Amino acid sequence: MFTTSLPLRFAHCDPAGIAYYPRYFELCDAAVEDWTAAVLGVDRRTMHGELGMGLPTVALSAEFTAPSRLGDMLDFTVRTLRVGKSSLDLAVDIACGGEARFAVRPTLVLIDLASAQARAWPADFLERLRKDATSNKEAS
Repeated sequence: MFTTSLPLRFAHCDPAGIAYYPRYFELCDAAVEDWTAAVLGVDRRTMHGELGMGLPTVALSAEFTAPSRLGDMLDFTVRTLRVGKSSLDLAVDIACGGEARFAVRPTLVLIDLASAQARAWPADFLERLRKDATSNKEAS
C-alpha cells in the first residue's frame, strides 16, 4: 500500500483557511503521480516524454467526511482496486492525524499521447499493477 504526506498550503484553502474542494483533487493527483513512480516504476515525465503515454482520469467519485485546515499534514494512501486491459480503479484515502478527511475513487486509463486512444498496459506495468492489487487485498 503506497502512502505519502502532503501539507495543506495557503493556495489550497478558501479565505476561511479551510481546504477548498477543487484543490483536494490537485493534491490527490499529486499523490497519484507519486504512486505512479513508486508502483509502475516510471515517473510521469518519462511516461509522457520518452514513452509517449498518458494516464488521465476518466471517472471520479469523492466523499468528504471532515474539513481540513491550513497547515494540516494530509496522509494519502493509494491502493489499486482493479486492473483492466487499459484502465485501473484506485482508492485514495486521505487522513490527518488518523482522522479520515476525504476519499477519492478515480478510474484512470492508459493512453497513447499521439493518438489520444486507450492502449493496453505494457507487460511490466501490468505485472506491477497486479502485484499491487494483490498485496492490497491481502492487507485488507
